[in-house]
Amino acid sequence: MITNDTQLHQAQENIQTIWRFLEAARETHPPLDYQRLAAPYLLQLQERQQEVVAYLSCRTSSPETDSA
Repeated sequence: MITNDTQLHQAQENIQTIWRFLEAARETHPPLDYQRLAAPYLLQLQERQQEVVAYLSCRTSSPETDSA
């Protein structure tokens, strides 16, 4: 669960790392091997993206308290 902007940025970096890994794997593995290899990473990617969306969908403090 992402609770601050630092964690948000780390999640975004993790997502990019998974994307790059999957892109490279698609080019170097036969289709069936890629499907088996990619499945857990795709699940992890989806989970991280959902965490980012959840964090960005809500604001836990008001703008007034941020500047105080």
